[in-house]
Amino acid sequence: MTIAERMVAPIDARDSVRAIRGVGRQRAEILQNAGIESVRDLLDFLPFRYEDRRVVTPIVALTPETPSALIRGEVVGLRSRVTRVQRMELIEATIDDGTATIPVVWFNQPYIADRIVRGDRLVLFGRPRTGNGGELQFDAADWEKIAADGHGMLEGRVVPVYTSIGGLPQRWLRGAIAEALAALERLDDPVPANLRTGLGLPPLAASLAELHAPSRFDAAVSTKATGEYRRLVFDEFFAFQLAIRARRTFSEKQPKPRTIVIDDAIRATVRRTLPFRLTGAQKRVLREIADDMRSPRPMYRLIQGDVGSGKTIVALVAALVAIANGHQAALLAPTEVLAEQHFRRIGQLVDCDAIRVVRLSGSMTAREKRDARAAIESGEAQLVVGTHALVVGSVNFHSLALAIVDEQHRFGVDQRKALFDKGTMVDILVMTATPIPRSLALALHGDLDLSVIDELPPGRRPVKCVVRGSARLPNVLDFVRERTGKGEQAYVVFPVIDESDRTDLKPVTAGYEAIRASLSDRRVAMLHGRLPADEKQVTMDAFARGELDVLVATTVIEVGIDVASATMMVIVDADRFGLSQLHQLRGRVGRGAASSICVLLRDETASEEAKSRLREFAVTNDGFVVAELDLTQRGVGDMTGTRQAGSSRFRFGQVVRDHALMEAARDAAIAIVDSDGPEAALDLASRIDRRQVRVEGVD
Repeated sequence: MTIAERMVAPIDARDSVRAIRGVGRQRAEILQNAGIESVRDLLDFLPFRYEDRRVVTPIVALTPETPSALIRGEVVGLRSRVTRVQRMELIEATIDDGTATIPVVWFNQPYIADRIVRGDRLVLFGRPRTGNGGELQFDAADWEKIAADGHGMLEGRVVPVYTSIGGLPQRWLRGAIAEALAALERLDDPVPANLRTGLGLPPLAASLAELHAPSRFDAAVSTKATGEYRRLVFDEFFAFQLAIRARRTFSEKQPKPRTIVIDDAIRATVRRTLPFRLTGAQKRVLREIADDMRSPRPMYRLIQGDVGSGKTIVALVAALVAIANGHQAALLAPTEVLAEQHFRRIGQLVDCDAIRVVRLSGSMTAREKRDARAAIESGEAQLVVGTHALVVGSVNFHSLALAIVDEQHRFGVDQRKALFDKGTMVDILVMTATPIPRSLALALHGDLDLSVIDELPPGRRPVKCVVRGSARLPNVLDFVRERTGKGEQAYVVFPVIDESDRTDLKPVTAGYEAIRASLSDRRVAMLHGRLPADEKQVTMDAFARGELDVLVATTVIEVGIDVASATMMVIVDADRFGLSQLHQLRGRVGRGAASSICVLLRDETASEEAKSRLREFAVTNDGFVVAELDLTQRGVGDMTGTRQAGSSRFRFGQVVRDHALMEAARDAAIAIVDSDGPEAALDLASRIDRRQVRVEGVD
C-alpha cells in the first residue's frame, strides 16, 4: 500500500502494521520482533499500567513525598551543564505556574535544549524529589508544549503506559495505537452476542477502546479487574478451548476398532488382584473409566489424586480390563526409578503366570531391550512398563488398547501423542499426583476429561509436619537416630547435588558426608540424579529391603518411592522449595501403619514471608489446599516447572485468577463443537485468536 493509498483507505485490523503512519521498514521490523505484525496485534498490545493525569497539581503543593504529579507552567529559565562526577549532560528548565517555581531536570537528553525556549508553556508529568543541594526539583518523565487552545494532550485524562519495544518512544507508541483505534469501527466481533450477554462481557471494540483510553481510573482499572479486560481474557481462553476441543474431535472421527466388555469373570479377576477394598472415590473413577473404555470413542481422561490416594491401583484395574479383552496396555513413567517401582509393585499384585509384565527403559542392556521389544511386538507382553523408551520408533505393539501416562505434567503433548500412535485409537489415561485446581487442570490438560480421587485409602495416617531453623539440624539428627533405632527409616533431602558459586543452597554431597559422620552408628547412603542408573537402583533396592537406615537424597525421590517403614522426612533449605514439591516429598512417608513426621529445616535468615509460607504448609495435609497456596504465591510455571504449565500461551489471562472464565470458555467450546462441528469451531477459534490455534497445532 502506497502512502497516498494509506491516506484515503480506511484502516482495517487485518492490515499490516505498516498501514499505520510513521511505520516504515525499520519500525515494522522492531514491532514484528515483538510479535506485532498486524494492526490487530497492535490493538492487543495493552498498557501494563496507567497514569492519572486528570488533575493539575500546583507547584507550591509539591513535596518530596508527593507521588507522580501533573504540573503546568511557563519556562522562565533554561540552562545546560555537565555534571562534575559522572560527566552527564543535564538540561534544567525553571517552571513558574503562578504559585511557585521549580527546576525541572532532564539527564542525557541534550536535544531538549533545542526544543524549549523561555516563554514556552509546558505540561509536565513526573515526580518531585530532593536534589543534591537539598532543593526540591522535578524529574519529568513526560512533557509537551501547551497548544494554542490552551490544552495539552497529557492532561485531563488517564494516560496508558506501554512496555518498551526496541527503544520506540512512549509518545510514538501512544500515537500509533491511537491511530490503530480507528480500525475498531470495522472490527469483527466473533464471539456470539448471546454468549457475551450471558457472561456479562462487553463488545470487543468497546473493550479495546476503553483499555487503551480509559474513561476512569480506579482500583479495577489498575488491577485489570474491569469487564473490558475480562473480555480479552475470555477471548483467548475461548480460542484455546475451541482449538483443543476441535483437535480432540478430529481425532475421534474414526470409532475404535475394538469392543471392550466387562463381565463377571473380569470383575472376579480384578477382585483377586486388589490388595484392599477400594474407596468410594476409586470406585467412582473406575466407573468413569469403564464407560470410556466401552465407548466407541477413544478415552482421554486425567486422574488427579493426592499422594497415596491409590491412582496406580485404579490404572492397573483399567489395564487388566484391556488385557482380559485380548489387548495390551502400557504404562509410561517419567524416570527409571519410578518405572522400576511400578514394575515391581505390579509384579506383586498380578498373577505373573497369567499375565506377562515386561519392563523397557534406557538403562537396560541391548539384549534386554531387544527381547522386550520382541515380546511387545508379538503380543506376548501384555502389560508394558517403561520410560520414554516406550515411545521411540523401534517399539511396535501387537494390539495396544490402553496407554497410561504417570506424572502427566512431566511429559509434553508430543510424547503422549507418540504413545497414542503406537496403536489404533488407543485409550489414553493420564495420572498426576500434583494436586491442582480444576481450572488449572483444564488449562494444562484441556483435551482431557477430569476424574478426581479425593479420598485416601483407609488406614492412611496424616503426616505430622514441623518447621525448624537449620541450626537445629543436630537435634533433628538425634531424633533420626532414635527413630531408626526402632527399625524405622528416614529420608534427608537436599535441594542440589553440588556446591555452586551461583547459589547458597546446601548440596547433597556435602550433606551426606556430614550426616554419615554424625550418624556413624547408622547405615547411611546417598542418592541423586547423576549417579549411574544401576547404582541408583541398587541403593533404592537396599533401602526398600530395610538394609539402610537413612537415605540422603535430592528430589529424585519426589515421586513413586513407596517404602512403608520410612517414617521420617527431613527437608533441608525447605524455604527454597515450592509448596507442592514439599507436599510430594512429604508424601514419601506415612505410607505404613506407623506415625510419621516431616521436618522442614529453613534457613536461619529466611524472610518472614518464607516462614509464614512454611507455617501455612505445615498445618495441612490436603494437597489441594497446598496447591492453592503454591499457585497464589509462586504462579503456575514455578509450581510445575514445565512448558505445558507456563503462562506464555496466554497474554491476558491468569489461570488461577481467572478460573471462572476458563471453565466458562470450556463449556462454551464444548457446546460449539457439539452443535456446529470441529471445523466451525476451529474457524471461530482462528477468528478470535489465531495465536492460540497455532499454539495448539491444529492448523
